[in-house]
Amino acid sequence: MHAGRSIIVTQTIDGFDAFYAEQRDRAVELAWVLTHDRSLCEDVAHDAFAAVYARFDGLADPVRYLRRAVVNGVYDRSRRTSRERRRLRLVSSGETAVLAGPTGGVADIVAALPLKQRTVVVLRFWGGLTDGEIAEVMSMRPSSVRSMLSRAMARLRLEISA
Repeated sequence: MHAGRSIIVTQTIDGFDAFYAEQRDRAVELAWVLTHDRSLCEDVAHDAFAAVYARFDGLADPVRYLRRAVVNGVYDRSRRTSRERRRLRLVSSGETAVLAGPTGGVADIVAALPLKQRTVVVLRFWGGLTDGEIAEVMSMRPSSVRSMLSRAMARLRLEISA
């Protein structure tokens, strides 16, 4: 009886190891784009993978679950820490959070958006997700995603043109 159990555990570990190897960089990148904090994004990604591992055998789409776990982890961390508030104060005070880079300051403008608007923009343009996929990740309706994206884009246009 124990031997059969160890085979199942080994298969789970092997399958998860492959999943982790394929998805780790993408999960860390998603967390980084949402937080702009290297150590925080590593922690969020790690916690998200721990959540996936606990349910790995029963998940129909572990990538989708991982994406949602990363977004939820970012939300949880931003509520619990002052890092988000400090970074937003820097950006909104006119100081750049990113001194130089390939985005020409667009990353700073996106970083200044409220967290939910920033998440919608990141998932659409960085993640390439549809309204329905974003709605699923953020637990909202697709129409709410479209509305939030519209408001975020209007704000971005104003900031970029200024």
